[in-house]
Amino acid sequence: MANSPVYELLERNRDIFENRNLIIAGDVLDPMILSLVKNSTHATVICDNYVVCKAMAAMIGQNLNSDCPQIISYKHVDLIFSDIESALPHVKTADTLMLLLSKAKQQTVKLINLLEDKLEKGAYIYTAGANDGGGKSADSLLTPLGSTLKIDLARKCTLFKAIFENEVNTYSEPKDIDVTVGDISIKLHQDTAVFSQGKLDKGTEQLLSCLKKIVPQGKALDLGCGCGVVGIFLSKLGFKDITSSDVSAAALHLTEKNTQLNNVSDVKTIAADMLSGLDKYDVIAVNPPFHVGISTTTAPTVNMIINAPEHLNKGGVLYMVANSHLGYGEILKQNFLRVEILNSSNTFTVYKAQNL
Repeated sequence: MANSPVYELLERNRDIFENRNLIIAGDVLDPMILSLVKNSTHATVICDNYVVCKAMAAMIGQNLNSDCPQIISYKHVDLIFSDIESALPHVKTADTLMLLLSKAKQQTVKLINLLEDKLEKGAYIYTAGANDGGGKSADSLLTPLGSTLKIDLARKCTLFKAIFENEVNTYSEPKDIDVTVGDISIKLHQDTAVFSQGKLDKGTEQLLSCLKKIVPQGKALDLGCGCGVVGIFLSKLGFKDITSSDVSAAALHLTEKNTQLNNVSDVKTIAADMLSGLDKYDVIAVNPPFHVGISTTTAPTVNMIINAPEHLNKGGVLYMVANSHLGYGEILKQNFLRVEILNSSNTFTVYKAQNL
């Protein structure tokens, strides 16, 4: 696999990591980022992505299991698979902060606000990101913190540096939202690191409208759980054995917060790369991801559809909502004996797939 443009930008500036007490946070989507801290005095790498963090752990001869949060310490490196809030108590004071930019600007603002307490005065704060994902204008995030300059521009990515002189407090938590489907009401905390803020996305809304008609029996999986709404909905329908899985530590943490908020106790969370390493279920419900960072891809969903029959008990059902234009109907028909369209609009389609 080719190295990411952001990694290549940083690799040509790798001297900024040498002999520094370093924190790396944000959209850590390339395991090779870990190779940049070889000559750091100490490095704390906070990684939200389970697949990337597992690969990083393997690079230093360690194994990352499916628990979240999880810390792996090796020589001068602390590798933390976690949401940012849970990671904070384990982050050491640093003189350098590298922020790999999220497409959600407010998530970067949140990281700055939370991590500045871990920085010495005069610390260096860097941002690195794709120009079309906010990298080109990231100096606007750094200027309030102190003197800011552009360090490098390469591979359609930009690297900025600020000297930490001023503390800022510009982040505010997203407001809770209320979701009602039929006679089921759910309250949800939100997080800028997790898909869809401000309201429930239309795709999940259509999926829930179809799920409300099913008979609650057996084991259920909320695959790619995000804020946890599908698993909570299944619990309120009457399912008693529910697993909510996601590749994102922030999503798992938010799901746990939302299950507590809704007094739901029969949902367990687990880190997973789609279906890899998961059990067999009677119901799998999924609104599969379409974006990885600022890129779009259908490959993970296609692989999930191909593997789904192996993760369903006899008579088990896959319920999936996806953008209508992506046309997953054919790949579903190639892997399931019965495929139905339960609901369809110009934007989203809800599929029911089953092997009898």
